[in-house]
This record gives sequence, structure tokens and C-alpha cells, in this order.
Amino acid sequence: MSKTQPLPALIVLLMACTPASAQITRYGATLHESQWGTATSRMQCSLYHEIPGYGQALFTQNAGEALTFSLRPSMPLPAAQKIALLSVAPAWKHGVKSKTLLTLPAAGREHKIELNSEHSLQLLNELAQGMTPTFSTIGAGGGRGSRLTALSPVQLRPAQTEFTACITNLLPYSYSQIRQSQLQFDFGSSALLPEARERADQLVEFIQENSDIRRIRIDGHTDNIGRNRYNRALGQRRAEAFKHYLLAKGIAEKMVVVKSYGERKPKSSNRTPTGRAINRRVLVTLER
Repeated sequence: MSKTQPLPALIVLLMACTPASAQITRYGATLHESQWGTATSRMQCSLYHEIPGYGQALFTQNAGEALTFSLRPSMPLPAAQKIALLSVAPAWKHGVKSKTLLTLPAAGREHKIELNSEHSLQLLNELAQGMTPTFSTIGAGGGRGSRLTALSPVQLRPAQTEFTACITNLLPYSYSQIRQSQLQFDFGSSALLPEARERADQLVEFIQENSDIRRIRIDGHTDNIGRNRYNRALGQRRAEAFKHYLLAKGIAEKMVVVKSYGERKPKSSNRTPTGRAINRRVLVTLER
């Protein structure tokens, strides 16, 4: 935001609430400074905007999660008494009024401001409409450290197009959603059921896109029908069957650890057919 640009009436009003002795610092990119960039993968999409002298504004969406926004200063800032998010109409938007989008709790020193999914989307929509979202912060202790931090919509559109395309291509599940999977088997069988193959394909896709995964644990289990020795071997065959499916899809063998518990760790009671069906399983756990 240029230091010589006239201030919208809404900001003038907010500044009037600040003690006269307090200085107000304004942060924002000028027309020529304004840039937006992206960082994209199938695990995370980021849309970022550098604010000269302040830090960075960042929209993020992770696989299987909702959109978030954070305003990140590059240096410690004084404690805030009040924070409001405004949508400021630029001078060329004749007849469009500035408005307050929301007020935020001010908790101690400002390290970063974070918005939930609903407010993040609202903020992005205001930018897409050519508005200038501005965080108005009144400093605690007589207004010291009061500031206006603006996000410029200039040069947003090309980066937002890339960001939107990235979101469309994100994996539909996060690490927490796929970290552990339980897959069932028919009685006495180690053949993978269609549901197990489908889940295996999802795991392979996730692992190939996420270099943080260092180990895949596959634990084989059975019900209590049959001798203990037989069930231990059946649990091993079940775990090995899932392992070989992963290897055939390109997963490195050194990542996979297989173990059979046989009937020793039932998840449900073996007294009923339903309970025994639940116990005929492998448990697959991804570890970072």
C-alpha cells in the first residue's frame, strides 16, 4: 500500500480510535512490488504473498483437509489490543464500500494470525474481487505498535489459477486419515478381497507422493478357529499377501515390516460369528 494513497474512510475511523500519541505503521506491497506465488504438490498447495517490511501472507490446503490462511510476520511484533480484518475498496472501484469482515481475538504478542476454513475462503474471495484485505491492529498499552497490514490483489489471478488447479489434484486423504488401515479376510483365506486391493492402491499412491513415510508395518491376525500354530502361519500368509501386492506396485521391500500375531490379539470377541469375522484381518500402519 503506497504511503501517499488516501486512506479509506473505514480505516480513518479505526485510526481515530487509536490514541493520538501512538504511531501507526502501514505494511503492504505497492502496485509495482505486488507478487503472488505458488508451491504445489499432491500433498499440499500453497499460495503466498510477500508483504514488504512485514512478512508473508499464506493460503494453504493440505491433502484431505480444508483451506487455511496465516499472516506471518518475519519479526516479533508488539502485543495487540484489538485486531480487525477489513475489506478495503481500491480507489478505482467506484461505489464499492469498504467493510469489516471479522474481528479476531488478540492474545499476547503477535507471532502470526490464523484463519479457519470459512474465513480463509472469504478472504480469498475478497482478493479475487479486487478488494484489498487489511488487518487493522491496535497495539496494547496506549496503542503502541498499532499497524495496518494489507494484502494486494495485484498479480493474484495467474497464481490463484495454479493454486486452484493444485487443489483439484490433491490426494483425497491426509496422513492421519490413512495412517492405519484394517483389512478383512474370508475364513481360512489369505487372498486379498477387492476392498483390500483398493486400499492398497490408495496407500501406494500416498506413499509415492509422500517422502516422509519411512516404514510400513503389516500385522496379520486370525480368529481362534484352529490350532495356534496354524493360525500363526495363516496370519503370516495374510500379511505376506498384502506385502507382495505393495511390492508389485513399486513399494521398496526395505520399507515393509511383516509380523503375525495369529489369534493372540483379537479385536473383538471370538464367541460370535461377527466377532470372528472382525478378527480375520491385517492391520497396516504407516510410520514417518
